[in-house]
Amino acid sequence: MPDELIRVIDVYGEIQYQRLFITRIICILEDGRTFFLERVPFDIVLALKRIHGEEIPDDRERLVDILLSMPHVLNEIGKNLKRVIINELDEKTGVYSALAEFSDGEVTIRRKMVPSHAIFLAVLTNKPIYVRKKLVDEQEELIHSIDFSDLDEETGPEESSESNDIESLGELEEEIDKLSKELDNLYREESGTHDADRK
Repeated sequence: MPDELIRVIDVYGEIQYQRLFITRIICILEDGRTFFLERVPFDIVLALKRIHGEEIPDDRERLVDILLSMPHVLNEIGKNLKRVIINELDEKTGVYSALAEFSDGEVTIRRKMVPSHAIFLAVLTNKPIYVRKKLVDEQEELIHSIDFSDLDEETGPEESSESNDIESLGELEEEIDKLSKELDNLYREESGTHDADRK
């Protein structure tokens, strides 16, 4: 039985500014959930922001901008690109992969790609994007497994206020930033490389 797929209905690029900036692609899914790709290439995020009409304070063009200015090239790619599926997570490295399916009507070729690049290609050519339901479920479970209860231990529900919520949010962001750096260090120690599109 083939894996169940969930269609992506919109894609956004996001840059979170903390001590360092963190790039992210946000996939809005047809079932109302959200799927995230973290630490994706900066150029792809900027291009997605431009596509959504956001002003970018940088007048330098990048490779993705050149591609955007060549509709005949995109038209040729779009003739054979059928869909993109985010289909795999390498548990050891935390790196997602995607399949880009190309077909001329007779032969179908599936190319393994970096998800952010595959998504960008699908957005430019107006082709469908899917995520394996299993990956969405696993990411959702991971997010829900984070324990937030110790952020407000001293204050009961009746005593909490907006200022306490803001303070707790700040502490949470610091903790997430700290954990993110620890994961980066562990990854570099194990592999000695830096890959995009990690969980």
